Amino acid sequence: MNFDISLHIDLEIQDNDFVLNDSLSPSTLKKADVIAQDIKHRILESGLLTKLVGLRNKNGIAPILTELELLTEQDNRIKPGTIKVYRNDDGTLSITAQTRQYGGLQSGI
Repeated sequence: MNFDISLHIDLEIQDNDFVLNDSLSPSTLKKADVIAQDIKHRILESGLLTKLVGLRNKNGIAPILTELELLTEQDNRIKPGTIKVYRNDDGTLSITAQTRQYGGLQSGI
């Protein structure tokens, strides 16, 4: 299967703003980094993160993490069944998955 990598180029966004390079032009992302950024934005826009606020009980957290995994799995650039969403000790989330084209990716929220 031969894919065109030019399909996976995007502007880099952090804290709801464009990241600028040294020449003050918008910085770009490529390949798996584009997919990771898209997944992060999909999760942020889903509203599911607000359900995690204040939860400390693993039985309450686990179903929400599963919902986040299912939401992530809707991206057809990700290999189904490879997505894992973890809640870190500091309350942040880490996401790992395998892309169809670029191998593994990691993202944090």
